[in-house]
Parts: sequence; structure tokens; C-alpha cells
Amino acid sequence: MDCLERARTDWQRRRPTPRSQFGAVIRPGQRPVVTFTVIGLCIAVYALQLFSDAVTASLWYAPLQTSAWAFEPWRMLTSALVHSPSNAMHLLFNMFAIWFVGRALEPALGRARYGALLLLSALGGSVAVLFLTPAMTPTLGASGAVFGLFGALFILMRATGSQTGGILTLIAINVVISFVIPGISWQGHFGGLVTGAICALLLSKVPGGRSPDAQKNARRRSLWQGLGLLGVAILLIALTAVGMQFVNPYA
Repeated sequence: MDCLERARTDWQRRRPTPRSQFGAVIRPGQRPVVTFTVIGLCIAVYALQLFSDAVTASLWYAPLQTSAWAFEPWRMLTSALVHSPSNAMHLLFNMFAIWFVGRALEPALGRARYGALLLLSALGGSVAVLFLTPAMTPTLGASGAVFGLFGALFILMRATGSQTGGILTLIAINVVISFVIPGISWQGHFGGLVTGAICALLLSKVPGGRSPDAQKNARRRSLWQGLGLLGVAILLIALTAVGMQFVNPYA
């Protein structure tokens, strides 16, 4: 029996770890921890906003805050955590979208890739705001990250051969809303959408490798995916450095 147990243990160790098409380890009953954490953070920050306007003012982002007049680049990310205190629907829509899409994307990508996708999409939205929004116009909300999830979902569905009509319709409706309803930052939506799509392209197009060792292939794929996402981050930071030179509060 001991020999059989050892043989079974050795076989289990050598057996390839089941992974999704995009490299995430598949675990039965896995919870979307990153999705729930982001939703929890946004709700907690919103509760603080209701008690003090200073919370909103200290976390939102305007191009002036990455310029020669002020340099607070962390706002490009913290702005994704705050929502309009006077409009609860702003928070509810974004949280519902993150919950709805995140439950599908997080298990498929894995927590690290999914978390990077959210962060980069939020940053990409702020970079678009930097270039396309007046210097003193504040923006806030997780919409850039949400549109990044929309763009990523479209690309990943295409990669798996799934029907994309539904997500295209959803994106089209939200794009129209971005331009029709006053006070919505279409710039942040655009930047998030493009960034999310680019990240998803990198995650889906990286080859898995041809080695007979499945674990080695998985490590190589994860390395190239990580380098690709790092490249997107560097590009966004470089664009920020360029864009801040053109901020003019007197325009």
C-alpha cells in the first residue's frame, strides 16, 4: 500500500496543473476575490465621502494635478475609487458592471492578471483625461476600469471563438450614454476601453510554448504576459510624462 500511495502522490505531482486558455490556474469553487475587494473598497470610500466632502476632493483627478502647478500622480488611480456623492446610481452602475464582468474574467485570467487589467485600465482612463479634458475639470469614478473590462471581455471572447454580439451591443450603448448624458467623462471611458483591449490582446496572443513540460510552458507564458503588461504600464507612464507638459490652466 505504501508503494501505491507513493506512486499515486508522484503521479499527482507530475500531473499538469489545469489552466484556462489564458494561463490561470483552475480551482473548483474559486471566488473572485479581487472583484469583491474592489467593490468593497469603492463602497467603503463612498461611505466616507458621504460624511466628508474632503474625501472626494482629495482623491479625484484633474489634469492640473499632473502638471508643473501640482504633482499628485496617485490621483490617476485613486479617482477610480470615488464616485459622485450626490448620485448613488453612479456607484451602483459601476459596481454592478465590475461584479457582472469580473466574475467571468477573474477566474479566466487569474487574480494577478485581472488585478493588473483593472489598474492599467483605470490608469489608461486617466491618461486620456490628461490629454483630452480641460486642466481644471475633475473626474472621478471606476468607469475607466469598467470600460477596460468591457474591452478586455470583447477581445477574450473573440480569442475563444465566442459570440461577441452581446458585449458589442453593451459597449455601444454605454458609448452613446457617455456622449448623450452631460457630466460623463467620455475621455476616461475611451482611455479605459482602449487600454483594456490592448491588455487583453497581450494576454491572449502570448504563445504557450512548445516544450513537453506543461509547467515550463505555463511559466514562460506568464513571464511574457507579465512583461507585456509591464510594457503597457511603462507606456502609460511615458504618456503621462509627455501630457503633463501640455497642461495649461489658463487655456
